[in-house]
Amino acid sequence: MKVKTLSILLLSFLVFSCNKEKNALDAVNNVMVKDSLQLYKKMYDEAAYFSIDKNENAQKKFAPQEVEIVMAKVVQDFTTLNQQEGGNPLLPVDNTGNKTKVNKMSVINHQWLIIDFYGEGIVGELLIKYEYNTDATTEFKVLDTVLY
Repeated sequence: MKVKTLSILLLSFLVFSCNKEKNALDAVNNVMVKDSLQLYKKMYDEAAYFSIDKNENAQKKFAPQEVEIVMAKVVQDFTTLNQQEGGNPLLPVDNTGNKTKVNKMSVINHQWLIIDFYGEGIVGELLIKYEYNTDATTEFKVLDTVLY
């Protein structure tokens, strides 16, 4: 009987000890996950600072229209330029004489876009000014080009 009771006590102690250790590890993991999420949120907020998504002042310039609708039209108007014969006239030509292609586009505010482009032997970025018009095609003008 003593052996049985001692075995049950020892087994209970081991289960309780392992459970306590697992709970401590879970608590540490939860803290680490929360810290990581806070860090990534902070990094996202910093990266999105120069973005129409986070710039309320720029968004107000399009009122009463919703910024999502305006941005969809701006992107569509820019994409239409890509469909022109000979490619988008705003993009430079690469080393083979072909138009470069857009890799990524980001709307900075109510007037500026930044475009990352690439081509044969050339990569770079364009800073583009745009003028949104509800009733006409958005107008685009290259302000500056950076080549790498």
